[in-house]
Amino acid sequence: MKTLLKLAALVPFMGFAAAAQADYPTQPITLVVGFAPGGGMDTLARMAAGAAAPHLGQQIVVENRPGAGGTIAAGFAASARADGYTLYLGETAALTGPVVHGNVGYDPLTSFTPVAQLALAPLAIVANPQVGINDMESFITRVRENPGEYFYASPGVATLQHLAVEQLAAEAGLDLDVVHFQGGTPSVTAVVSGETPFGVVSLNAAVAQAEGGNLVVLGVTSLERVPGFEDIPAISEVIEGFDASPRMFIMAPSGVDESRVATLRDAMRAVMDDEAFRDDLAGRGLVPSYLDGPDLAELLPELVETWSATASAVLAE
Repeated sequence: MKTLLKLAALVPFMGFAAAAQADYPTQPITLVVGFAPGGGMDTLARMAAGAAAPHLGQQIVVENRPGAGGTIAAGFAASARADGYTLYLGETAALTGPVVHGNVGYDPLTSFTPVAQLALAPLAIVANPQVGINDMESFITRVRENPGEYFYASPGVATLQHLAVEQLAAEAGLDLDVVHFQGGTPSVTAVVSGETPFGVVSLNAAVAQAEGGNLVVLGVTSLERVPGFEDIPAISEVIEGFDASPRMFIMAPSGVDESRVATLRDAMRAVMDDEAFRDDLAGRGLVPSYLDGPDLAELLPELVETWSATASAVLAE
């Protein structure tokens, strides 16, 4: 009888706890992004925040914490209270943070619970028009025949742009030197001005400059041609299996209640199911590529291992 009375006394509290979880979210959610306002990651963050808010019934506020390739934001989000009110929009470079920057305050595999992957952000290999190279085959042939004589512009050490070209160089047998700049815009300017003959930039930046006759787009780093930009070949058409497109994903701090994570995943799935939203992504040079949290979690160890190895090799040179 005493046992039944104890159980009966617990029922209201159990019901209250369930209701508390069902009420989530009851306040605005913060989405932390590791890059400055106006860039590609910030744009995606604001698009996703605006589209997901109606599904969650709460505003999603984008908070920019730029620096160290997104690792400052990742470290901040990883140490946030695990209540589902702080999320992190990251990209592949953040997975190499501990290798590149040392103690960043997070482990890419244990500090987060994956919510969803949203998109791929293909990069483009570009050339100054005066170089006289118009396709990847010619690029590879020219560089192979002139080892150590050509340079390319990168937006920074161990950025995905840098790592993508180094991966290409390793797979294609190229001896190609790098000149690092402080960000994407200066690296684009370097190729346009002829300071460096080649570069690796976002697809949108490449196309915009190519339309003005300032750059020649040689190929994209995605495994297949990008929808809407089908006239630009994929590098994989020359180097079989080559794939070096940054992935963009949303993470929650490790330890967030699974029911809250499920609520977030449902919202992101609804956003990515919207054709207009996917078309908007595609128009910005992004490839809609939804992966649910468990699928992303399964893929992460391979991504961390692959890109960390590439980063380690680059930094050891």
